[in-house]
Amino acid sequence: MSGRYEGDWVDGKYDGYGVETWARGSRYRGLYRQGLRHGFGVYRFYTGDVYAGEWSNGQSHGCGVHTCEDGSRYVGEFKWGVKHGLGHYHFRNGDTYAGEYFADKMHGFGVYRFANGHRYEGAWHEGRRQGLGMYTFRMERLNLEARRAAEMAYDVAKVDERVNKAAAAANRAANAARVAAVKAVQKQMHHNNNNDNSPIPIV
Repeated sequence: MSGRYEGDWVDGKYDGYGVETWARGSRYRGLYRQGLRHGFGVYRFYTGDVYAGEWSNGQSHGCGVHTCEDGSRYVGEFKWGVKHGLGHYHFRNGDTYAGEYFADKMHGFGVYRFANGHRYEGAWHEGRRQGLGMYTFRMERLNLEARRAAEMAYDVAKVDERVNKAAAAANRAANAARVAAVKAVQKQMHHNNNNDNSPIPIV
């Protein structure tokens, strides 16, 4: 693969700080030793991925950060070019894994958190859940949402009940007022009739 190097040389080899670019667009900027990437450096792949971290004999080795073009990201330990040791991976869909890696796969103990709130905590083997582990569903929030919905429904029912009671009480009061008014009118008419039939007093 054709490319270009600008930087320090020792005995005809890249050694020290340098910048290397390739025809397809990949680019490395960092330290070299005896012609190989060694020390700290940043490699930008032509695919859009970026690795920033430690190198040894031309490979990512030690602690580093690998950010993928799709938005996923790994922060942790590397060994001879692959994820190996402890690390944290953030997937493009929002899931995350924090735990052990072996030969570029989730292996050992780790905690996987799903974007929907579920969680697995336990053993992994070559990238798969295997062995002793615990899977937790996001029940607390579901229960809370259900409880809130029930409370809202209960509140609506209570409001309806209060409105119905108030309307019934208002109707009863109106009827009672009408009855009282009728009785008062009848009483007054009866009183007036009695007065008309009474003898006129002589003064």
